[in-house]
Amino acid sequence: MPAGYLPPIANQLHESSGLFPATMWSMVQAANQEQEALKGLERLAQGYWRPLYVFARQRGASHEGASDQVQGFFEHLLSRDMLKNVQRGEVRFRSFLLRCFTNWILNEQRKNDAAKRGGGVELLRIDDVGSQSDEPALIVDQSPDTAYDQDWARALVAQAMQRLDAELEQREKPEFLLELRQRTFAADAAGPDWEEMAQRHGMTHGAVRKAATDLRKRFGVLLRTEVRNVVSKDEEVDEELRYLVNLLSTAA
Repeated sequence: MPAGYLPPIANQLHESSGLFPATMWSMVQAANQEQEALKGLERLAQGYWRPLYVFARQRGASHEGASDQVQGFFEHLLSRDMLKNVQRGEVRFRSFLLRCFTNWILNEQRKNDAAKRGGGVELLRIDDVGSQSDEPALIVDQSPDTAYDQDWARALVAQAMQRLDAELEQREKPEFLLELRQRTFAADAAGPDWEEMAQRHGMTHGAVRKAATDLRKRFGVLLRTEVRNVVSKDEEVDEELRYLVNLLSTAA
């Protein structure tokens, strides 16, 4: 293999690989078996619980209160009673999840019931969220719905990036590729120093730039796959992507 050679990433990684099937939300909606639908709903929800926490915090709940709300809701969500709310034609899992969460909070407030829920099974790692002092969702004058959607967009990006990292770890030169990924998607306005990286890894400047271009293309494929997971139809992917990109571009 010639020095500096790097196989084209975009041509060798498969779109079907990753954490979720490409049509997860549609599979949940179309599942014939109750257990199959619950399993699919759980896999989706586990990836996107944090926007609900952000929504609850922006509505005024404390860290502990929001954690309890999300924990209780998930125990309710992953129950047979919840499946009747999953209907064909539900456009986006994002909208479905927030609507169900809002209704659940209202019902809990009406009941004013502090009884234990679900046998105390911990479904989420709420401790990973952090404390109120460093929670970015607490933004003055921002509506809970906007905070939810913005964090949903961040969650989609994080899921796609996690899938990209998992793929790169299986490739040749994983250390180089992971460093390249970090530099390619860094927020530094000056941009990466491709020449320095090329010299350090014994590659040409052009080879490094080509690898970075392949990474961006692959990330775009994975991000589309994540969006496809949470909408019902292929035609809705572009619209949802535009909305989420706009959310991220306007986020504080």
